[in-house]
Amino acid sequence: MPKIIGESLASHRELTRARLFEALGSLLGEQSFESITLSEIAARAGVGRTAVYNHFADKEVLLLAYMRRVTEQFTRVLAERLEAEPDPLMSLRIYIRSHLQMISRYHVKTSMAVGRQMTRENASHLHDHAGVVGELLIGILDEAMERGLIAQQNTLGAVHLIHATLQGQRLPRDPARRESALALVETFILRGLGASEDSVRHVTSASLPSGE
Repeated sequence: MPKIIGESLASHRELTRARLFEALGSLLGEQSFESITLSEIAARAGVGRTAVYNHFADKEVLLLAYMRRVTEQFTRVLAERLEAEPDPLMSLRIYIRSHLQMISRYHVKTSMAVGRQMTRENASHLHDHAGVVGELLIGILDEAMERGLIAQQNTLGAVHLIHATLQGQRLPRDPARRESALALVETFILRGLGASEDSVRHVTSASLPSGE
């Protein structure tokens, strides 16, 4: 009988899933999703291979559950931060930094790249998770355009371009180089959206809320 790692079957189930998510995230930082096996995930999580099948039918289902959890955590925390920020350009800066930090922390690569390694149905679900995050960005851009802070443009097109820019970045570990990389991406995106140079300088030099 498998060893119970929680105080109850319910907590055992949740702890096992958490271990599997952590293991998958760690492996995604080292290799492509396509090359990862369930045996590697189980070994990294410290559980038996059969335990994986008790929770997920295959590694694609595991990835979808992992992405769902990451997306829910990210959107909840980010929405709280954005709610307290009245300036849409500062909100965009917070979004950019939060998104890059999510990629760095959870090793979440572009859904398009991972999706090419999945079945069409599961890839569609993966894009749905990305869409939840994109809704926050759409709101920021629409408000910025309404207030004349950026050029009038196709919002969905801008969202895709911003996400493509963010997904191509990998933040350095060194704090000084990391901050420099973040500032470069912020400036590039703000200029690309048509923000004035005065606005770009003001936003990128302003103090950020704690936690950013």
